[in-house]
Amino acid sequence: MAAKASAHRLFVVGGTGFVGQAVCHSALARGWEVVSLSRHGAPDRSTIVSRTNNNTSGGVQWVRGDALKPETYKDHLSGCTAVVHSVGVLMENSYKKLVSIGSSGGAVSSQEAATYEKANRDTALSVARAAREVSGIDAFVYMSASDVLPFLDSRYISTKREAENDLIEHRDQMRPVILRPGFIFSPSRPITMPIAAGVKAFNTVFHQTPLGCVLKYTPFAKAASPALRREVLANAIINAIEDPKVSGILNIADIESLGNRH
Repeated sequence: MAAKASAHRLFVVGGTGFVGQAVCHSALARGWEVVSLSRHGAPDRSTIVSRTNNNTSGGVQWVRGDALKPETYKDHLSGCTAVVHSVGVLMENSYKKLVSIGSSGGAVSSQEAATYEKANRDTALSVARAAREVSGIDAFVYMSASDVLPFLDSRYISTKREAENDLIEHRDQMRPVILRPGFIFSPSRPITMPIAAGVKAFNTVFHQTPLGCVLKYTPFAKAASPALRREVLANAIINAIEDPKVSGILNIADIESLGNRH
């Protein structure tokens, strides 16, 4: 008997990155077909999503291309039912290498990734325009961010909001799912664990001690948001794609609720 065809084919922009790999893994675990776009194609073998996990079916098709150049990947959008954009930079130029924690996923060339405008906004708009020209793509998931980091360049958030607005404006052509997580952590990336613990401790101080009454009048107030486990985020993305009623902006609480849905 012939194998049953997958009901979903997912195109992940930045599938080799911190969040992107978790999205690929979650999709594979449900039997989906997965295509990943990144600058180098397949990731390092030591970090590649497992193809032998008992809960996965098949493996990722690794595509080498540039998100800003549709001609390098447009053919691979054919047959896809959803797109996930998981690339971006937290700080520009050389500083991003210190703080991005591998989130960019390498879907754009090093020179193109140098600015917030190109990495956080233009890559999403480029892929979205290409996806709208392909029949059968229902949802476009955009990994945006909550404004939780004090003293960060305002363009980090503003460029993401510009991308969000474009996706919402074209919601009649493709269902926009926009996620705004705060800090993302995972045991698979040990460096994120003490930061997540610090975020939790700050939230306790902010919400449960008198010091919080003082902090709420400072720039640090925006940091009083819970950290989000990467695997919960990835599960939320897959659940959102499966549920046609999910559309628009999802804040941290929405992501947690959707990600813990079974």
